[in-house]
Amino acid sequence: MIPESTRDTALVLGGGGAKGSYEIGVIEALERLNIHAGSVYGVSVGALNAALYAQHALEQADRLWSQLRLDDLVNEESLSLAEAAENLFDHPEKLVGFLSRYSKNKGIDISPYESLLRTAVDEDAVRRSDVRFGLTATRVSGLTLTEKPIEEMKEGQLVDWLLASSACFPVFPVRTIDKEGYIDGGFCDNVPVSMALRAGARHVIAADIGKHRSHACYDRRPNVTYIRASHPIGGLMTFDPERTAWNRKLGYLDTLRAFGLLRGFKYAFDADDAGASSDRARAFTVALSRMEAGLRPSHAVSLGAKDRAPFFTLLEEEMGTSCGAVDYFLRACELAAETVRLDPTRVLTLDSLSAQLASLLPFEHAKTLSESLVGGHIGALFSRPQIDRGLAVTCLYLLMKKRGMDFPLASYAAGSFPREFVCALALTFLLPEA
Repeated sequence: MIPESTRDTALVLGGGGAKGSYEIGVIEALERLNIHAGSVYGVSVGALNAALYAQHALEQADRLWSQLRLDDLVNEESLSLAEAAENLFDHPEKLVGFLSRYSKNKGIDISPYESLLRTAVDEDAVRRSDVRFGLTATRVSGLTLTEKPIEEMKEGQLVDWLLASSACFPVFPVRTIDKEGYIDGGFCDNVPVSMALRAGARHVIAADIGKHRSHACYDRRPNVTYIRASHPIGGLMTFDPERTAWNRKLGYLDTLRAFGLLRGFKYAFDADDAGASSDRARAFTVALSRMEAGLRPSHAVSLGAKDRAPFFTLLEEEMGTSCGAVDYFLRACELAAETVRLDPTRVLTLDSLSAQLASLLPFEHAKTLSESLVGGHIGALFSRPQIDRGLAVTCLYLLMKKRGMDFPLASYAAGSFPREFVCALALTFLLPEA
């Protein structure tokens, strides 16, 4: 939903290091939608992006992120140490070795990052801006959240607070301000939606770029548009121009999808084209429901929701609430797209998806193999240590097209390999002439 008044709309930008490039794509999409937030709040790298947004320096942000590399943030002697910190939070067993190197190196020198901030951020422009600005940091004493709007910062301290907000300890050092030590605000809240709401925002647009979702409830609030990357967007220290450009495209498309200009969940579908597929979508959901109803569970006493509806449960893992037949059909098409690893940064129509699947799926191999499967050897296709999903989907699709839903061992394939079966069924509606 596009907010009626942007003056009462807050933009909240989460922390995530190099993944902050995704947020530039979000902002670009909001510009296209003519949504201009009246306030902006950030944490860590999101605080930097928020400051650039407040000072209306989007062109500068574009140039900055197009060129940004790790050696723009830390000095040469600290590069290897910073790179080693990439997976530190996922591998705590490496912490002792890291801290030993950290101590010998006397920490990581982030003076280049401080210089970059002092060049890129115009504190006077942020203070004079018609867009209210604020950030969060974590006070070391008590590990408590500190919310800091620009009007509560002393003159000349904005860069200090930006460094405090992004002090992802132990990778980046503690920042001391007025004799108090501060570290990354993400330790308390990596997407400070609450700060925006407490400040009076009527509608919040939040971009969550953390590895793990920060909030499980806000994507269901009618006054919060919660945007989260539909695909992995790299690591904290992955400052690579190609990855940066890719992340920006994904952020742009995810945002347009969040506001209804595109459809889909993991891929971006042209909204008008997707809407025109309603007849196919209804036929697909009817066929899927019938097949699901035909499955006979062996243990009725322990029957759970997933056992009762394996196909729809699978599709709903990435779907929200109140979805219709078109949404279920699109999600099934997305599973097929994932099978051949289509690039999610391109807008799809059903025809363009159909053409790409027809060219990438192994039809020739599957035609040879599918006839032998009819004789009862379908298990051989799935018994390898790693399933060739593309081949499995294509074989099942060819069997469905030739022999209908009741080909030999169809129930076995449907019950044991629901993902491949759902993909194959979607293809019968997406590739009707193949």
